[in-house]
Amino acid sequence: MNSDDVSGLPLADQVELHGPLTPEPVRGEAEVRNHLQQIATFMLNVITGKMIIEGNSAAVLAEFEGVNGIRIEGAYFLQVEDGKISDVKTIFDSRPLFAGSDN
Repeated sequence: MNSDDVSGLPLADQVELHGPLTPEPVRGEAEVRNHLQQIATFMLNVITGKMIIEGNSAAVLAEFEGVNGIRIEGAYFLQVEDGKISDVKTIFDSRPLFAGSDN
């Protein structure tokens, strides 16, 4: 996701997004797309690292670079059904958010 446009992501109608920024899962294609669009405006770059794919599941290491210069390492785990993302789980190291942009 290296642009502010998430409209091209292949999301299933009943997709769920689980992550540390939301207390409850975000559910449904429109709601998940809206959530990702809001996050995208704060992201300058996402550098994808190692990927492990097994069947319809993928694990991806990534480095997220915010517009404020903060870099965060994390991972996301995807489930794909019928060519569309049906489940997303994200984790990341939140310490740089509290330490500032010197990291």
